[in-house]
Amino acid sequence: MSTQAPVAHASAALHGSGVVLRGRPGNGHWHLPQALARIDARWFQILFLASFLCLGALARDFALTWQQVALTFAAALVTQAAWQWGLGLPNRKGWSGYLSAIVSSFGISILVRADSLWVHPLLAALAMSSKFLLRAGPAECRSHILNPANLAAFAAWAWIPGAWLSPGQWGSESLASLWFIALGGLVTQRIQRWDVSLAFLATWAALLAGRVLWLDYSAGVGSAMWLQQIGNGATLLFAFFMISDPMTTPQRRSARVAYAMAVAIVAFLWQFVLYKPHGLIVVLFAASALVPLINTLWPTVRFEWRQGEQTPAKR
Repeated sequence: MSTQAPVAHASAALHGSGVVLRGRPGNGHWHLPQALARIDARWFQILFLASFLCLGALARDFALTWQQVALTFAAALVTQAAWQWGLGLPNRKGWSGYLSAIVSSFGISILVRADSLWVHPLLAALAMSSKFLLRAGPAECRSHILNPANLAAFAAWAWIPGAWLSPGQWGSESLASLWFIALGGLVTQRIQRWDVSLAFLATWAALLAGRVLWLDYSAGVGSAMWLQQIGNGATLLFAFFMISDPMTTPQRRSARVAYAMAVAIVAFLWQFVLYKPHGLIVVLFAASALVPLINTLWPTVRFEWRQGEQTPAKR
């Protein structure tokens, strides 16, 4: 059998992924080792989120302690293991579910602050349990309803005393934003959800620009305000790691683009017309309940993390 087929397959799988590729002499094309093509996209998420936890939360935000971070990860991993083994799931011995727990732990640690040690592990346990308890949708794309990190952030703001959200600790430095966009773009390309991030960011940016024009700020003040709002770390975190979550967004492309635009519009109204806080977190939490209905009306196959692409769901 020809050895060219696996190489061609790996190259095709990575085409447009945003990864810097290793050159092969003599043919003028770019390729990556086939092993790298099989890397789960969540490893890139973990690398990315770890860098921002260190940059934004641990280095610049003294309201978060290392004990809270450690307890968050411990609670998430233990809860994930308890559900996998308690339900006797076929993949309970694998590592796939634990990657999701790690990604969610980073999100919770980055966004949530509390004046006690029990809040973070409680939120982590709640977030991971929601994946197993709150599931809906047609058989071909049945999945959990809520993004775990979004649920934890909403719960911290709405339900837990002594907890709050700290979404802006990175500021709007250009280097941080470029780093966020570069790695976030890599991950969304790998999981085929760049369309959601792009639709959300374009709609959100246009709405914020319209607000600046409506308020009649001077060009210098207005542009600085717009750049601060669109380049804020929390906005980019939301765009690349919450609303683009392949398990809790509509599976059909046209439906999820419309979904992302609708979330941006309603969140804008919540935050800048009703003057209520955390519009993105609140609206995504509420909108997630509509995703099973959207998948029922416009069914398609479900995304699978291991392959990094949409494949038919196992029944």
